[in-house]
Amino acid sequence: MQPDPHILTSEIRLVIFDLDGTLYAKSNMVWHMMFAAPSDWRMMWAERKTRKQLRGKWLGDENKFYQTYFQTMATYCSLSTDQLRTWYFEKYMPLMVNVIREYYKPVCWLFPFIEECKKKGIRLVVLSDYGHIHEKLNALNIDPNIFDLLIAAPELGGLKPAHQLLEKVAEYMAVTPEQCLVIGDREDTDGALAQSIGAAFQLIQNS
Repeated sequence: MQPDPHILTSEIRLVIFDLDGTLYAKSNMVWHMMFAAPSDWRMMWAERKTRKQLRGKWLGDENKFYQTYFQTMATYCSLSTDQLRTWYFEKYMPLMVNVIREYYKPVCWLFPFIEECKKKGIRLVVLSDYGHIHEKLNALNIDPNIFDLLIAAPELGGLKPAHQLLEKVAEYMAVTPEQCLVIGDREDTDGALAQSIGAAFQLIQNS
């Protein structure tokens, strides 16, 4: 399912893309990750549990977010917060990038849609609940410079659908919520994020 071209009305000045599951179809991602690092299954399980627990939370800044994030992860496994931080940034996220490079490719509608946005003077942002956005885009052979801003939600202090995330992006890009279009694969995060401040939303369902 690709975005409806009619959604790019004259009011839209900024398109905010989700990344994982939106710019590529992430089917079987969990299994690819587990197969690539089977000894890390407990940490991966703890990471997923933590992400669900903190969904929609707003902690105000990156340091507070990651402090809470790894403290929560530590309740699900026997590693310390420092060990989990090292594992997450030095192994888990680079592993995800490698899996994306090996198994996934951009959705077919992406480049024509971006070209249409550029023609209309619409700026482009990637807002992801995960980090390593630049690396993931490179792994997908998507030029990161296509976008005007790449931002991981934790860098702002929370996870979708915390409304502060979209408020900060809109403020930074000097647009109003009504001038924003969020494109994502999940109603409960991307859709709820858009709804929280009155932005438009386009649901993408990649097979």
